[in-house]
Amino acid sequence: MTSPRFDTDVAIVGYGPTGEVLAGLLGARGWRVDVFERALDVVHQPRAVHFDAEVMRVFQQLGVVDAIHPAIAPVQGMDLLNGAGDVIFRFRARAGDGPLGWPDGFMFYQPDVERALRSAASRCPSVTAHLGQDVVAVANAADDSAAILNVRPIDRRGVSGDVRTIRARFAVGCCGARSVTRAAIGSPLFDYGLEQPWLVLDLIVRRDAGLPKVTVQYCDPAHPATYVMMPGHRCRFELMLMPGDTPDTMLDPSHIATRLAPWIRPEDYDIDRAAIYVFHGLVAEQWRRGRLLIAGDAVHQMPPFLGQGMCSGVRDAANLAWKLDLVLSGIASDTLLDTYQEEREPHVRRLIETDMYLGALIQTTDPEVARQRDMKATNAGAPTALTPSLPRLGGRLCGVRADCGVPFPQPVLADGRRYDEQIGDRFALVGAVTPSAWAARILDRIGTRIVTDPASAITEWLHAHDAVAAVVRPDRNVLALVSNPAELDQTLGPLAAHLVPADA
Repeated sequence: MTSPRFDTDVAIVGYGPTGEVLAGLLGARGWRVDVFERALDVVHQPRAVHFDAEVMRVFQQLGVVDAIHPAIAPVQGMDLLNGAGDVIFRFRARAGDGPLGWPDGFMFYQPDVERALRSAASRCPSVTAHLGQDVVAVANAADDSAAILNVRPIDRRGVSGDVRTIRARFAVGCCGARSVTRAAIGSPLFDYGLEQPWLVLDLIVRRDAGLPKVTVQYCDPAHPATYVMMPGHRCRFELMLMPGDTPDTMLDPSHIATRLAPWIRPEDYDIDRAAIYVFHGLVAEQWRRGRLLIAGDAVHQMPPFLGQGMCSGVRDAANLAWKLDLVLSGIASDTLLDTYQEEREPHVRRLIETDMYLGALIQTTDPEVARQRDMKATNAGAPTALTPSLPRLGGRLCGVRADCGVPFPQPVLADGRRYDEQIGDRFALVGAVTPSAWAARILDRIGTRIVTDPASAITEWLHAHDAVAAVVRPDRNVLALVSNPAELDQTLGPLAAHLVPADA
């Protein structure tokens, strides 16, 4: 597919979860993808520990569910405890599969999941991962005809070789908080003003220490802390640095033992990782410039309290993948890529703002503020139930209905298959509506599967939303809910505006 003017269709800078998912999704569509990563292997210690059902659905599309099964465990819930040990807020995950065909969320061991994602990408003949390759510069070509990357090899001793130049049709920077691609775009960061250091401890538990089976936020103004259950014999503690704490003292094993004493004894664990992290709330103000785009931590960073950091990067990749596919195919103009930020930025900002609200509940060190929080949180002594929900996408592609721009349901069918296996992984028109001739041409151009006899659970869902049919995007979000052909025409209009005329 790549013309002689280009070395690759899409160059991905960075091979963490966002880059791994994007490489796998584009590779499955046959595009030549070259990934450049400075490190020689996956990071051997976990950073993210949670992903939700929407991300699991992307992993399902990539065919890695069986491979990651030993490294994941369904989320049980979360309690927020005050300084006296009373539960003030509580969340419990629903039993079994939720509306997206999977449990609501999973705790996971990141290195093993990343290896499975890389293995899936490597099975695509058109994907090449260049490990030990440092991207030192990224730019748009002077005539905007290509993305230009300057890449140099680095060996295990840190010795670098000669710089070579790569020409790509597009480059996506999945290159983390200090993104070279974001610097090339010239995008400033909007800073929510959160600068809170925490000690993050990953432990390997030697024996049953009676630790909780749910995540616990210890909202104690004297010592805010977090406990996270992980698969296998692993868990995580996060301890907020207090006035007078220094990184050196917090990382001292004897100090760690003292701080962990309320929960676990030193003889019951080994420290797999101890690191100081500063929790941020940051969003890049420009996500695309010409042939350059950014995704994942390169474009947004958020506190960990909702566990949505990696999830947001995976959503970025899923959103970009189908749009790049249409643009690379010549079906859509590159203006379609401008809808990436329109859709994803409001979603990310809402998550960060919710994360910061939850963080304020957890991190307060003022006893009077904590007392007022506790009084508001409990009703007749009972904790407030937390009911997490994710925002809808922004932008104009998904119309004005509040029930569009959200994930389409995925029931588990009687034969055990999940519904995405029936409707495929591209566009789908699901339900009983007869498209106009114009809509039929648009749906055909974007490669839409027509499903006129949906599963009964889908029919019930459509009726509950006052619709007879839905247009489902490749990222499994609802593009349109319609009650008649005229409404289908109207809701396809914003997408059709980005398509290249068929006779062009």
